[in-house]
Amino acid sequence: MKFIIAILSIIILRCCWGPSEYQVMQSLQLNDSIMKELNGTYKITNLHNADVSSFELNITFNKDTKGVNGFSGCNRFFGSYTLDNEKLKFDSLGSTRMSCQDDANNIEAQLLKALESANTILFNEEGFSLFKNKILLLSAIKETQIILNFEYTASSRGYYKNIKINKKQILVSNKRGNEPKSNVCSKSNYNKLIEFAKKIEINNLPNLEPPSKNHQFDGAPLARLNITYNGDTYETQSFDHGNPHITIASLVKEILSIAENIE
Repeated sequence: MKFIIAILSIIILRCCWGPSEYQVMQSLQLNDSIMKELNGTYKITNLHNADVSSFELNITFNKDTKGVNGFSGCNRFFGSYTLDNEKLKFDSLGSTRMSCQDDANNIEAQLLKALESANTILFNEEGFSLFKNKILLLSAIKETQIILNFEYTASSRGYYKNIKINKKQILVSNKRGNEPKSNVCSKSNYNKLIEFAKKIEINNLPNLEPPSKNHQFDGAPLARLNITYNGDTYETQSFDHGNPHITIASLVKEILSIAENIE
């Protein structure tokens, strides 16, 4: 019932009196399904009614320590915050001191000033908006965690390679049945794989036609790539080792490159 009242309030406000963003957001606070807590990382998409997505601004809250940090366009910032219902205040904000181009410096100055002057936070289903005396300062959306595991296998009569990579570990085996060599997966290596994976449609992996099929008559090792995305596994068709579909070529190359460092 509260949710229905909230929706009707938004419709009435929009149709009849041209509501402010503050009025619209405040109506949504009646919706009990909206999570009204700060924790994790949020991407700042709007600053003073301007789209700032291209600057990749973000802010991370730790609800246990009440610490806050993020990227402000040029530098990293850090500090603390207090939250009491809809009242929000940032304290002791500081930042690193790198020098950047004028556009990045300008955005950074605007963002830090907005954080320092904010006194109200209102939530929606995607994230939150900050206000000063009912004037919109910025909006942000929650960054959902992407969990990807990668497995690459190539084999023939005289060749075998199996590579498994997840967020924490790299496992490489060059012989069937042998204990794989292992190493810690660095954050930089894992993030590189994530970036390559974002450029492909993971659920379309099974539909990628191999550019060559020499593996069918032992002309090349038979290879497959598996990607597990948030619990669901997608597997390519068999393809020639060294000649993957162009869609996954960069990702496969990076997987092989990472594995070389622990063999």
